[in-house]
Amino acid sequence: MVALPDFEREFAAPPLTATVEESGATGTALDPGRLFLRLAGTVLVLASLGLWLLPSVASDPAMMLVKLLFCFALFWAGLLAFHAARLSDPRPEVQIDRKGGQLRILHPAQGRSPARCIVHRLDDLAELSLRDGLLSARDRGGRLVVALEIADDRSARNLQKALSFAA
Repeated sequence: MVALPDFEREFAAPPLTATVEESGATGTALDPGRLFLRLAGTVLVLASLGLWLLPSVASDPAMMLVKLLFCFALFWAGLLAFHAARLSDPRPEVQIDRKGGQLRILHPAQGRSPARCIVHRLDDLAELSLRDGLLSARDRGGRLVVALEIADDRSARNLQKALSFAA
């Protein structure tokens, strides 16, 4: 006779890194990483075009070839920075509604699919814990609802504060 556990105790996949916000904290601040990539892309593209403004000896074909290759490399790196700035963030966002007693998991849209919002009542969760920078929640059936790595201290403090009020 073989006895199997009701639910898997180990995580099947590595936890996702996500942002944790409390509901009511609405901010539309620009992402500094994307802003930096856009700025770097602009600088690289303008540098590739500005490279031709520098005077050089027109009769030196080797120097012109090096200049052309360097110009293409700068332009290509600028376009890659622009492309990286446009990519969407695949990480889910977790919101804890203290007043409503809900845990919301917002999955961003992937391609043409619409964004998803999964709502769990805090009272219906059997386990909701934050240990070693990992937020994990299981429902009454023992299924893993969310397993997210909390990267920064500010989010961990906000999450601990929200969890203490929710309890």
